[in-house]
Amino acid sequence: MALASPKTNIEISRMVTKVGPPLDFSFGNLSAVTDAIEEEPRKGTKAKEGYSKVVTAVRFNNNSISELSDVVPTIRAIVVDFSAVSWLDFSFNDVIHIHESLAQFPNLSTLYLHGNHIVSFNEVKKLVPLMSLRILTLHGNPLESLDGYRNYVLGTLPCLKQLDFSAVTKQDRRNAENFTKLCAKRFASGKKSKKRED
Repeated sequence: MALASPKTNIEISRMVTKVGPPLDFSFGNLSAVTDAIEEEPRKGTKAKEGYSKVVTAVRFNNNSISELSDVVPTIRAIVVDFSAVSWLDFSFNDVIHIHESLAQFPNLSTLYLHGNHIVSFNEVKKLVPLMSLRILTLHGNPLESLDGYRNYVLGTLPCLKQLDFSAVTKQDRRNAENFTKLCAKRFASGKKSKKRED
């Protein structure tokens, strides 16, 4: 194994120093994502003239946010490089619906949505376009109590490496695959019997 040249190490060091700390809007009494445009974060620095550090994580946890529809324009307004955002934390809010606009984050790999009010499996489908998503939390939402919760989420988002702070095992993947096949068969047989009734 060849050692990296000193020039490579210097280049890596420069890249790392260009990354800023997470923007932390947690515990801020925010009722909307857009409130972050006016509010100062607890930690981190919002984008402004002369500030060039790239923010990769934004925390909105422990607020009263119920709607995520304005997340894209808000994040674009407060970070230097929107495409660099890889981690969003909306845990412990009042979110009911996952908004499709989250799919616009090309490098989003970690998404915390635990402790909200998400009820339906259909909300999980909105995360399918997030090809980089590897870590997701949904526990503490009403949908967690639905039959087949873990199997459904892993069957819908097979690229996940961790769900609800628990590593995804090979057995989890097999269970999710079997669950998906079983649901597809039930759905297909349901359609056939419906056609017969018509």
